[in-house]
Amino acid sequence: MAMKILHIKWFRQVLLASIYILGVLGIVGSGGGGGGDLDCALDGFLDDCVDPPAPPPPFQGDAIGFNGRVNSISPALDGSDDVYVGGEFFIYKNSFTRGIARLNNDGSLDMGFITGPGFSGVGVVNSVAPATDGSGDVYVGGRFTDYNGSAVNYIARLNLDGTLDAAFDSGIGFDSSVSIIAPATDGSGDVYVGGAFTSYNSTAVSSGLIRLNADGSLDAGFNVGSGWGEDSVALANDGSGDVYVTSVTAPRIARLNDDGSIDTGFDAGTSGFNHDVRSITVAIDGSGDIYVAGSFTEYNGMSTNGIARLNSNGSMDTGFITESGFVGRGAFITPATDGSGDIYTDSNVRGDIVRLNEDGSRDVDFARGGFSSSPSSAALASDGSNDVYVGGIFSSYKSTPAARMVRITSRGVIVR
Repeated sequence: MAMKILHIKWFRQVLLASIYILGVLGIVGSGGGGGGDLDCALDGFLDDCVDPPAPPPPFQGDAIGFNGRVNSISPALDGSDDVYVGGEFFIYKNSFTRGIARLNNDGSLDMGFITGPGFSGVGVVNSVAPATDGSGDVYVGGRFTDYNGSAVNYIARLNLDGTLDAAFDSGIGFDSSVSIIAPATDGSGDVYVGGAFTSYNSTAVSSGLIRLNADGSLDAGFNVGSGWGEDSVALANDGSGDVYVTSVTAPRIARLNDDGSIDTGFDAGTSGFNHDVRSITVAIDGSGDIYVAGSFTEYNGMSTNGIARLNSNGSMDTGFITESGFVGRGAFITPATDGSGDIYTDSNVRGDIVRLNEDGSRDVDFARGGFSSSPSSAALASDGSNDVYVGGIFSSYKSTPAARMVRITSRGVIVR
């Protein structure tokens, strides 16, 4: 008899857990009354109606991380060493957080950053970019139309506690998705936004790149020709206020002045790159050089294997020479912050991330590869550890479970 009751209790818990998960997925609705009727629905199996244990949260298998792709990682700029994560998830370690999460330095969810239902519509976050004013606020861009019950079309600014920043008024927002956000570093509070859109707040824009003022209004003083900035935007770090952008047509890269005009001091030549550029990153060594990655094999007739370093005048840095194997990737280029001049990037080998020396050779002390699928984002930890956050759709790293995000050392060893 005891064994029969044990089996019945097990069946009851499994059934209730299944109904709970179906409810989360929207397949089964929940009625009123706090579920009391459901608790006693199985009275025929037991002598007494006893409330069962609470059903387990869904996605127990993803208890170590996110249940969907991580698209963007960026350290908070408020001195906390926290990190913002954006993507296509709605669960982190069995806690609900849709599209965006703020993680503490130890990997736990920052419970002071409360998003409620989070981003809805498609609900995909493509870019998270902390404000540069030290507030801890964060700009969010992607494919969404609502945040926690408030209408926001493809862009939002969130306060440190996760509430919507009402001081940033985007009106009806964009007419299509935002792919990248880059807050200005000149103290203006402006923010550059790139994407597939053609209008902002009912105003037509001829380019996939605009600049917004700190209050969310369109900056009419920044005018860009058509076709620039949809895929990658990188701010110059020389105090000029200039910005590097991409294009789908030759030369596929340009440096724009503060007013949006092309900076002729950066000469990418007539042909430039022979195929698409996916990412641009400014070197942090004070040289003014930039790293560029994508599907190209040439730059102005010179061979280059999907990744190149350009001098501040647009010429190729011929002292940076890489091995083959980077063409077609370039989801990210992340400079190391240890003073080495090295960079982290992905290659076209599935599941690979490498560390390159300043001359483009591979750092053989970094244990490359190991992801179950190719990573799509990376960022350096801000706590001085020189660790690297890596995100994507992978489920493991070097045979260790790692659900869509992992932290590794500068030698490629997982941090737990």
